[in-house]
Amino acid sequence: MMRAKITLSYDGSVFNGFQIQKDEKKSKRSVVGIITDAFETLNINTKIVGSGRTDTLVHAMHQVIHVDLPRFWKDTQQLQISLNKLVHPHIHIQKIEYAESSFHARFSAKRRLYRYFFYDGTYQPMLANYALHVEPLDVKELNAYAKLFVGKHNFEFFKKQDGGNTKNEREIFRAGAYRHQNFIIVYFEGDAFLRSQVRMMCDFLLKMASNKFSPSDLQKQLGREHKISTKVCPACGLYLSRVYY
Repeated sequence: MMRAKITLSYDGSVFNGFQIQKDEKKSKRSVVGIITDAFETLNINTKIVGSGRTDTLVHAMHQVIHVDLPRFWKDTQQLQISLNKLVHPHIHIQKIEYAESSFHARFSAKRRLYRYFFYDGTYQPMLANYALHVEPLDVKELNAYAKLFVGKHNFEFFKKQDGGNTKNEREIFRAGAYRHQNFIIVYFEGDAFLRSQVRMMCDFLLKMASNKFSPSDLQKQLGREHKISTKVCPACGLYLSRVYY
């Protein structure tokens, strides 16, 4: 068997999350479930390991998985073509490359970049699954607020209650917001993220932009002095944009 690193993208709006669910149904499959079926169609029985899970309705521009392939699949370009015929139209295999046997999609990752898309133009129904419609925003203000998350913090108050037992300490290397026409993109690059952490941070930013919360409120929640809000932005606007190794 040979270890392969696979980079892919997917439209999360049609999937029940990234990871296979215990009660997975054909009407609402997971990303891994679809890819597993594609591999089995090609007579490849392998375990799929992702860089991290994305929740239901969350998208990925550059998700990374690793698999162990039988040696007769040396032609990665042909494998990519064959897989894409089976996983299109909502999943796309961007690249397949062989890696060291020690490579691990999750544990070898150094940084992860997430983006959240807001849209403050006239309502567009075709964007409902891909961006959150909001009132007009001051992107400079939003950019300044986002940068308050940069650094090492304990994000216990910025995760879902059932967010697992992993450590809560995370480091945000860079964060900010920028505008492209009527899209406002908020980004966070960090070593790793807790469940719903990015969506909760984005909801907090929106409330700060609308003067419902203040920067001091953010510092209190970030410092675990007071849990002010645990609401999250809808999943539709969140994208796993890149994984760095």
